[in-house]
Amino acid sequence: TDSLSKEHCDLVVNNSGQLLKDLYEDHARRVKQATRNGEELEDRLRGLKCPQDISSDKSIFNYAKYFPSTKLIIGIRHPVLWFESLYNFRVTNVPWKEMLPTSELTRGCISGSQGVCAWRANFHDFLSRLGKTPMSSTSETQLLQLGLQPVKSRVGPVFLYEVSQLSESGGDGGVRSAQFRTDLKQFLGLRKEIPPFPIVDTSGRFDFLPVVKHQVDRNKIDICQPKHDIIRKVLMEKAKLASTWIRMYFLQSDEVFVSSREHFELILESWMHDP
Repeated sequence: TDSLSKEHCDLVVNNSGQLLKDLYEDHARRVKQATRNGEELEDRLRGLKCPQDISSDKSIFNYAKYFPSTKLIIGIRHPVLWFESLYNFRVTNVPWKEMLPTSELTRGCISGSQGVCAWRANFHDFLSRLGKTPMSSTSETQLLQLGLQPVKSRVGPVFLYEVSQLSESGGDGGVRSAQFRTDLKQFLGLRKEIPPFPIVDTSGRFDFLPVVKHQVDRNKIDICQPKHDIIRKVLMEKAKLASTWIRMYFLQSDEVFVSSREHFELILESWMHDP
């Protein structure tokens, strides 16, 4: 597989033309490089990454319109852990901007939030727009908070994973990690095995500067502290709703795939509790 470098969120801003241009130019670059090296260009899948695709008002509808067969790989995480991680990521990598108190981030992403807010933790609401569930019963719609409308036309199949599945190792975890890569390979229709995932360096861009590093460490949050009770309560409500909706409805679709189904559901059951 080949993936476009960096994030490409053209569909978020309704710019499908730019995405197509980037895809064709990237392919032309690879053809030129293979020709220069005297190699035969392999038939490879093309991919892109955009964290805003699922929550965007435009992306999913653009996928349905222009890329209805594109396979979607979607990662989710316990909302409490997701929020803490993203908040601290902003603190670490944009240290010149002061983050708002967590108590001010319980709803939508307001000015100064840097894209960190509880609204973005409505993972199940965003997944509901993919049109993979009936959306015909009160018992289902009551689990959804945002009232989003699903796409009317088809979008591609979904491979859903929980972030913790990427880092499992040793014993049963190692077996599941290998199975995860096999299941992902089959989902994508690849011929070659997927190698173990690399360990990602999460250090900040400015950690080499002692003064900045000290400031960053001072401003990071431990979401378990009592001063973050308000945001944690809001996030736990979303976690419970998401856990229930995904297990009861989303996973029942023939177009939604997960690895190690029983273990995946156990992970989602853990979302019912404050981590």
